[in-house]
Amino acid sequence: MKYKEMYLIIFSLVFLFLAKSLSNYVSHTNYVDPYQDIDSKAYIFNAEKFYKHGKTVLKEADKTVPYFSLGYPVFLATIYKIFSNKNNTVIWMQIILVLLTCFLIFSIANLIWGFSTAIIAFILSCLNVGFITFSNFILTESLLVFLLTSFLYFFVLFLYKNNYRNLVYSGLVLGLSVWVKPAAMYFIFFILILLASLRLESKFKNFKALVLFAISFYAPVISYAVFNKVNYGNFCVTTLAKENLYFYLLPKVLAIKNKTSEKIEQKNMAKLVPGNKLDSKSWDKAGEIFKQTLSKDHFIFIKVWFKNVMKTMFGLYSTNLKVLVNKNLAGGDLSFFKLKGKFFDRISNYVLSGTDLYTVKLVAVLEVIWSLLRIFLILAALIFLLVRRNFKIFFLLIFYIFYFAFITGHDGCARFRMMFEPVLIILVAQGLQMFWYRIRYKSCPLGESYE
Repeated sequence: MKYKEMYLIIFSLVFLFLAKSLSNYVSHTNYVDPYQDIDSKAYIFNAEKFYKHGKTVLKEADKTVPYFSLGYPVFLATIYKIFSNKNNTVIWMQIILVLLTCFLIFSIANLIWGFSTAIIAFILSCLNVGFITFSNFILTESLLVFLLTSFLYFFVLFLYKNNYRNLVYSGLVLGLSVWVKPAAMYFIFFILILLASLRLESKFKNFKALVLFAISFYAPVISYAVFNKVNYGNFCVTTLAKENLYFYLLPKVLAIKNKTSEKIEQKNMAKLVPGNKLDSKSWDKAGEIFKQTLSKDHFIFIKVWFKNVMKTMFGLYSTNLKVLVNKNLAGGDLSFFKLKGKFFDRISNYVLSGTDLYTVKLVAVLEVIWSLLRIFLILAALIFLLVRRNFKIFFLLIFYIFYFAFITGHDGCARFRMMFEPVLIILVAQGLQMFWYRIRYKSCPLGESYE
C-alpha cells in the first residue's frame, strides 16, 4: 500500500473518533432530548408514526400535510425497524453516511485534480466541523449531503467518461434528494443548460443526454407528487417555495417595514394560511400581501435576501456545535444579527459565547481563521480551472455554489451551507495543493499539472 493511501485509513479513523466522541459527550450530558435541534422532534414524530404503523397518514388531522418532505423520517423509521428504536443507532448510521460522503469527495477531487489533491480533500472532509457536527444531529443534513454529493460524483464521472449510465444515476440520485429536502427542484435547469452546451459527438447525443437526465430526475420527483396526491389530495411535490417566501422571507421584510419583530409577523402570516399547505389556494392571501409589499419595498427584499445568503456563506458550523453540546441553546439563539453592541464586539460574542467549553471556543476561533483563508484558496482553484480551459467543471461548480447559496436567501444559516460544502472542500484542496507546490518548488504556473 502506498504511503499516500494510508491517509485514507488514518483520517477515516480520525473522523470516526471525533464524531463518536462528540456523540458520547452529548448522550452523557443531555438525557432528555440529545442530538436534537428545532426541527428534530417533527422528524422523529413522523418517523415513529411510520415505524409503528407503516404509514404516515393515520387520521384526518394528518391530511393537513407534513411540514417537510418525508424522505428523512422514512430513513429514520427504517433504521428503527432494522436495528432499534434508539436515536444513538441513527447517529451511528449518520456518522457512517458522512464518512462515505468524505470518500465521494475524495473520488470527485481525484477525477478533477488528481490523487494528491484528492487526499487533501479527504483530510479536509474528515476534519470538517460541519460534517462532524451534523452527523450528530437528528436532521436531514447527513442524508441530504450524501445524496447531493453522490449526484456530483456520477455527473462528474459522466463528464469525463461519457458513460450514459452514470448520467442516469446522477439524475436519479438528484431526484431522490427531493424526497429528503426539495432544495434541488430547480437546479435541474442549470444542469440541462450545461448538458446542452457540451461538445458531444453529435447534436443527437446532446439531446439524448438532456432527455435521459430529465427522465431520471423527474421519475422520483413525480413519484413523490403521486404519493402526495394519494395521501393529501394534491398532485404536488411541495409548497416549500411558497412557505419560504411567505412565512420566512416576508415576515423579515415586514418586521423591518413595520418596526416590529419577525415572530410577530410570522404569527400574523400563519393566520392567513388555513387548511392543506399543498393546496395553492391556502396561500392566496399571503401571496397577495407578498406581491404588494414586493412592488413597494423591493429594496428591503433584496437587502434581506443578500444578508441571508451571506449568513449561509460565512456562518460558523461551531455555532451549530454549541447548540448540540448546550441543551439550553436552540438553533437561531446565537445569531450574529441578534447580538447587541459594536461590530467587533458582536463578532467576539458570536465566536466565543454560547458555551463554557474551551475546546469549542478554540474550534470556533480556528474556524473563523480558516473561513477567511479558504476564500483565497477557492478563488485560486477557480482561476486554475479557467486557465486550464476546463469550462465544463468550472461552470458545474460555479452553478452549484451559486444555486444552493442563492436559494437560502429566505432564512440563511451555516446549516444550509452543508448542501454545497463538498464543492468548497474540493476547491480548497486544489488551492492548498497549488500553495504547497509554490512553497516547495518556488514555481507553479496556474496551468501546470501536479500529477
